[in-house]
Amino acid sequence: MSKLDRIKAEISFHEKMFFAAVAAVLALMGWLAANIESDNTILLFLGVCALLGSVIFGLQQYRVVKRLLKALEDV
Repeated sequence: MSKLDRIKAEISFHEKMFFAAVAAVLALMGWLAANIESDNTILLFLGVCALLGSVIFGLQQYRVVKRLLKALEDV
């Protein structure tokens, strides 16, 4: 596998992971909005933690894709 093909495959993988993170963020935001009046504060806290984790993961994947696109330009 050439370096160009490997970078393209990595970009494809990280793009998919980025969009999965976006889907998780949207789903968690919807779930939190629907359950904001719940008395179960531990469950809401865990939902907010999962939301923040998904946002951080999505940002990290976005940065990886940008770095790989820059590497693809240089090849």
